[in-house]
Amino acid sequence: MSRGRGDAPALAPSTHSRSSRVRVQPAGGGHPRPLSNGWVLVLLVLAVGAAVTGCSKKAAPTTEGGRAKITYWNTMGTLESEVLPSLVKEFTDQNPDIQVIVEKISFYDARNQFEQGMKAGVAPDVFRSDRFWVADFVKAGLVEELDPGIISEDLDDLVPLARQVVTIDGKVWGLPQSVDCLALFYNKAHLKEVGIEPPTDYDSFRAAARQLTDPGKGRYGFFLNPDAWWFEPFLFAFGGRYFTGDGVLHLSTDQTLKAVQFLLDLKETEKAVPPVNLRSNSYDLMMQSFRNGQVSMILNGPWSIRVALSGPAFKDRSDQLGVIELPQGPAGRHTPVGVQSLIIPKGCRHKDAALRFIRYLCSKPVEATLSKTNYGIPARKSLFSDPELRNDPFLRPFILQLQAGNAMDSHQQCSQLYKALGDTLMRILNGDIPPRDALKDLDTSWKAKP
Repeated sequence: MSRGRGDAPALAPSTHSRSSRVRVQPAGGGHPRPLSNGWVLVLLVLAVGAAVTGCSKKAAPTTEGGRAKITYWNTMGTLESEVLPSLVKEFTDQNPDIQVIVEKISFYDARNQFEQGMKAGVAPDVFRSDRFWVADFVKAGLVEELDPGIISEDLDDLVPLARQVVTIDGKVWGLPQSVDCLALFYNKAHLKEVGIEPPTDYDSFRAAARQLTDPGKGRYGFFLNPDAWWFEPFLFAFGGRYFTGDGVLHLSTDQTLKAVQFLLDLKETEKAVPPVNLRSNSYDLMMQSFRNGQVSMILNGPWSIRVALSGPAFKDRSDQLGVIELPQGPAGRHTPVGVQSLIIPKGCRHKDAALRFIRYLCSKPVEATLSKTNYGIPARKSLFSDPELRNDPFLRPFILQLQAGNAMDSHQQCSQLYKALGDTLMRILNGDIPPRDALKDLDTSWKAKP
């Protein structure tokens, strides 16, 4: 999800520095709240363009004043995007023959908007793509292949998992900019209040969630986000998996049931989960309740660190935010891994200019800036030796956690499976259907897909 990443109502601007660990900006409460498609951030150098051009044959001229005009669809959240204007200005100062227009696209709407734009002949020159989308776009013929000889130095410095995402059928289709995963966030003050240590396995996690819950105070131990990506740490930790080695769905198993039952027990037996409707806006509710001090523990990614720090529970008290590796289950510790890559849509008129921009945004200095500003994890492995990143108390757990992420599933069905599994999980956790029946239904419907 970045697997995601987004925003809620704006708060006060920052008055803190990075070194104080409370770099609070106008912030939001969580995962990308879908933004109106009419909101556009336009960055122009020397002139303001009137039209979004992209790679479309139907678009307005794609040069202005002798400069190539390229459009970048950016899926970062508002907080993450605040650093972009200065970066784009630096790029255009270094490349005066290129004009860049940046459009902010809601992460949740981005895939559909890109696919529809390509069909309509109106698309960007550079697109920030999530991990699974790349393979699907390549299969659909929507992406320009990149010459590995030109970007060989960039490729050699990539984290192996990130390089795997953009290398399909022996060809390179983009450059990764960042990687991400999940870790355990907790409110140190709450744990100190009840006299417990941060949980390191799921037995102590369940006990902690119970002990931290006090309905009289309106406080709960854990917020359950019924999303497949957030379920994956539990699924794999209890011995489950998505597919067999030959690509057959493998979710209707005792191991998956144990993972689901663990979550159900947190909700129904321990009563450690807030009694809220999980059918909509669950991510926003999770972040708001954690930031406000109403929930003690959540699972989330590095993109949400600044969002958490901007909330009343941690604002001016950043030392009270704890981040550690995920708990260990019977089958070990696991996190899903996300990768955000920059791709060039098929038919781009200014491929050379677009490639220059991509290489700039994925360069070592820019990735370092993005990491230090947004607490993101760079896709370049050379940056992992940067002392400021390696020793950051918030980022270090994610860097360690990435080492626990399993190899990426080679079956491209995962992008569709995440949605189907999320819908199934929602039905189970809301009590609509027993877990075993729900998993059987998922198995049947999946195998019936053409």
